Amino acid sequence: MLNAYLKKELRDFTLDAELTVEDGETLALLGSNGAGKSTILKLLAGLMKPDEGRIELGGLVLSDTAKRISRPAEERRIGYMFQNYALFPHMTARENISYGLLMQKLPKRDCALRVGELLETLGLSEVADEPVTKLSGGQRQRTALARALAPHPALLLLDEPLSALDSKTQERLRGTLAGVIRQEEIPCILVTHSVLDTLSVADTTAVLERGRITARGTPEEIVHNPAYGFATAENPNMFRGSVWVKESGAVCVRVGCVDFRAVTTLSGVVTVSIRPEELILSRSRLESTAVNSFAGRIVKIADAPEAGTKFVQVDIGIPLTAAVTQQSVERLAFTEGERVTVTCKATAVNVFG
Repeated sequence: MLNAYLKKELRDFTLDAELTVEDGETLALLGSNGAGKSTILKLLAGLMKPDEGRIELGGLVLSDTAKRISRPAEERRIGYMFQNYALFPHMTARENISYGLLMQKLPKRDCALRVGELLETLGLSEVADEPVTKLSGGQRQRTALARALAPHPALLLLDEPLSALDSKTQERLRGTLAGVIRQEEIPCILVTHSVLDTLSVADTTAVLERGRITARGTPEEIVHNPAYGFATAENPNMFRGSVWVKESGAVCVRVGCVDFRAVTTLSGVVTVSIRPEELILSRSRLESTAVNSFAGRIVKIADAPEAGTKFVQVDIGIPLTAAVTQQSVERLAFTEGERVTVTCKATAVNVFG
């Protein structure tokens, strides 16, 4: 378990934050550029010194300014995955992963076993002896994660771990990242700008604004709170759900109390995204091949980013937002508080690991 209080005078503001992360919990830090997210990671890792504060990890005090305690970075048992991965370019994937273990003077047999285990878990066995300069972006990302995890850290710090990858590789690796973190059962802090990363990987989310944590809650509570604008930055219809299969064989994703029919081979906990333009609003149930149809009440009608389009938010048990042309809103005379039906195809329900 991590308990930390950190205070540091920065150029534009004073960072003043308190963090608690349980074993097996992943906390996502969301915030704008320059809010102090990466600074928090550096303070925890011992790469920067706080002006004031205390860090306790697994019952061991790593830093306490009042008592002048400050353990060096190499003694903190913290795995740190940098945004640019910071792999050693002259080494192979296996050598990069082994590095921290060798610095700990771990017996070679034990080192080989741990590295082999991570290579297998992260699907790197076939490229283990390739120079990292020849690896793909996804393979480098997994190598960096394996290197951070190899010494059995007591805390894992991830600084924008997927930001350098293309969107398809990000989709593929989110599930891998979440699964490996949960398997290690250690506290983890994820710094990210991505709502998808937050919903896919985090258990808890905190909003950091000018060095202060202004909100904390589940990823859904933070992402869908309009006060922060995170969901609308990418897509207002982003949720965490779980896949289940009906007796008929139909695949569904349950989000809150709502079951969406979907097309996916994934299982377990997933992230769900539905583009607003894929949703159809009507006053009554449509005769359609679309298998997802829900009755709800219009909560809000607001301007969408695209000119001539309105966002119509409907409460169907969860908040679902449809993109409707201004002409359609006027022609159908939609008003807030009115009951409507929301329809979409199973293929419109995008499911990510």
